[in-house]
This record gives sequence, structure tokens and C-alpha cells, in this order.
Amino acid sequence: MRILLFSLLLALWPATAFGSAAPSSLEAQLERTPYDHPARQDLVAAYRESRDYGAAYYHAAWLAWLATGQYADSDLGSAFLRTREFRDRASRADIPGLQVILTAVEAQQKLHDTCFNGAIAQQAGRLRKDISDLLARAEQSESDATKNDPVARIALAHLALTLDDALVFEDTSASRRARPPVLRAAASRAAAVAAWLPDAPGPHRTLALIRARLAELDNRPALWDLAIAQAERAFELDAEDPRLAELLWTLHLRAGRWAEAKVWESRADPPPGECDSN
Repeated sequence: MRILLFSLLLALWPATAFGSAAPSSLEAQLERTPYDHPARQDLVAAYRESRDYGAAYYHAAWLAWLATGQYADSDLGSAFLRTREFRDRASRADIPGLQVILTAVEAQQKLHDTCFNGAIAQQAGRLRKDISDLLARAEQSESDATKNDPVARIALAHLALTLDDALVFEDTSASRRARPPVLRAAASRAAAVAAWLPDAPGPHRTLALIRARLAELDNRPALWDLAIAQAERAFELDAEDPRLAELLWTLHLRAGRWAEAKVWESRADPPPGECDSN
């Protein structure tokens, strides 16, 4: 009888009593405080535990693309997105915006695999076409729900950055002409997310990268100013992320601002390799 009563208590006792909140309570908490990154990590873990891989994947993308570097790079952020098992299981879920997220990760994986195989010079044209097709497919899947979804919108911006990487590697006159419209569309999407979530460093960092690429193409001081302003805002929100110090160092160097670049140089890590993406 005592065993039976104890079993009933276990079934009825709230999950929080044992240190892990239920997904519904965590979702409600994040509605009030979207920048509570530990709570979002708990939500990814809770959804994974309950085998709701679609919801887990969505919130892992939030961490990977919108949160501070500490949470973006965690096992429940970008590492979760790269795990093939979680991607495959998430693809079966019917969640608005999830297919856009999955497509963006697929494009990044194609770029990484091609770079890793050392085939970027030979396969740049095919890679550009594949990623261009993925971006077109993701844009076609946009709906009224996903257009106002910050995670889906930033996923499209990252997908465009990945396409821009492929265009850079292809390096033909046609690919060079294709870059500005791709980047301008990406900038518009990232700017919208930065406006919706002004205290999330991720969209500011992404927007800084996009505007820096546009500045390189046009080489106008005003464009470098915009890129640097976004990187500075991201650094204000996440001063512990060494990538942001590196980004500010690089941006000042490319803008020809030697004194400002020197200030950031000692705080920066070595620059990434040629196949490191967004």
C-alpha cells in the first residue's frame, strides 16, 4: 500500500519539485523574459527529454543565432543544431518556421562539408547552385506566421550569408554581381530581428557581418560606420564573447581606422580560416 501511495504521489507531484520545470511553465516564463538564456536551455533539455524534437530544435536555434556567445556555442545551442540525429527527428515536426531553420542549417552543413573535403575550388559552382535553391525554397515556405518569427527571420539571414560565402568562393563576374542583392535582403531581415529583440546580441552581430560585406563591395565609409555600430552594440550586450572583439578589430582594420583597430587587437583571437562561416 505504501509503495502504491508513493507511486501516485510521484505521478501527481509537479516536475519543478524535482528541479526541472515543465515545458509549459518555461514557455510562459520566456514569454515574459525572452532573454533568460538559462531558462531557454532548460526548455531545450525538457523538450528533448519529452521527445518533442521539433520544439527543442526551434529553441536551440534561438540560442545559436540570438543569444550570447556562452549559450550560442553550448551543447544546447549550435552543437544541438549540428547533431544529425536531432535534425532528422526535428524534420518530422509541423512547427511554423522550423523548416526554414532546418534549411538554413542544411545550407551551412553543405558549405562546411565542401570546405572540409578540400573541394571548394572544384565544387564552388555546384555549391552556389545548391544553396541558392535552398534559399529559394526557404523563402517560398514563408507564411504570415513565420514572417514575424525572429528565429525564422534570422535563419533566412544566415542562409543568405551562407549563399554569399558560396558566391565568394565561386568568384566569377556573375557571382560578384549577385552578391549585393543577396546581402541587402539579408540585412533587411537581420535588422528586423534586431529591432524586435534589441537586447539580443546575435542579430546585431549578424547585421554587422552583413553590412561589413556590403561595405567591402562598395567601400563607402558610411557603410563601415553602420557595420561597426552594430558590432559595438553586440559587444555592449555580450562583452565576454571573444569573437566580437575580433570582429571589431577586423572592421576597424578594413575601414582604415588604425588607432581604433589597435585598441581591439589585444582583445581579439586570431582571425578565422577561409571556410569559417557565419
